Amino acid sequence: MAIKFEQVNYVYPSYDGPAFSALKDINLDIDEHGEFITLIGETGSGKSTLVQHMNALIKPTSGSVTIYGIKIEHDTKAKGKVKLNPLRQRVGLVFQFPEYQLFEETVLKDIIFGPKNFGVKEEVAIERARQVIKHVGLSEEYLSRSPFNLSGGEKKRVSIAGILAMEPDILVLDEPTSGLDPKGRDSLLELFMDIHKKLNKTVIVITHDMNTVYKYASRVLVMNNGKLVYDGLPTELFSKDNIANWNLDIPEILDITYQLEDKYNIKFPKVPASLQDLYELIKEVIL
Repeated sequence: MAIKFEQVNYVYPSYDGPAFSALKDINLDIDEHGEFITLIGETGSGKSTLVQHMNALIKPTSGSVTIYGIKIEHDTKAKGKVKLNPLRQRVGLVFQFPEYQLFEETVLKDIIFGPKNFGVKEEVAIERARQVIKHVGLSEEYLSRSPFNLSGGEKKRVSIAGILAMEPDILVLDEPTSGLDPKGRDSLLELFMDIHKKLNKTVIVITHDMNTVYKYASRVLVMNNGKLVYDGLPTELFSKDNIANWNLDIPEILDITYQLEDKYNIKFPKVPASLQDLYELIKEVIL
């Protein structure tokens, strides 16, 4: 396993009220390759706190997170003994707001900052920048531009390029499509799937968009009140009970399916994975 959570709890301290328990007894395994995971849950459910543990930005209050064989625990005496940079190079985290990661005067300098910080020679880092800028759907011309003069979608792509230049094995993205129009959202999601398939990386995406979950995910994690309440296939997630219990929105394809079942008083033998699947089910059951 690339990442293993064992009985992980995390409590945010408070100086003017009760402490907030963000994670509660989390047990979770994540593979290095082959997974496209979506992480969902209501605001405040613990999603961002969970992914910040994946590259040791924060440490558990109790329990442990093992990242590529290195165990991270809440042990102040061990502070400084564990080298965290190698872990953060292998698990790249892209924040929700790209402005948190863009601070240099040119896109090139932003992209090569991470690799150089990990000891990569400048000429090698520049060559990586030329490659990854293409991976994220931008031309090399962008390398000479200021990141602060880019559109929101372009900034997101540049922030992703900066993480890819560090050549992580796992790419974690916190709400990467927030604030984008549908065309920009779909373009980015196709990019993530392309990275997943062509570069053989596990991709983890925090999202509130259930259509994204249903269309792209091979595995879904659901957080609810600090607990991991579901870990499985998207096709099995959206039962009517789960939708009610966890206040989930319904993917459009399933919304149509359930409306057809209610209107015609039927039950399809399975949930459709696509519009074509639904069409075949309609032919089988209704026509």
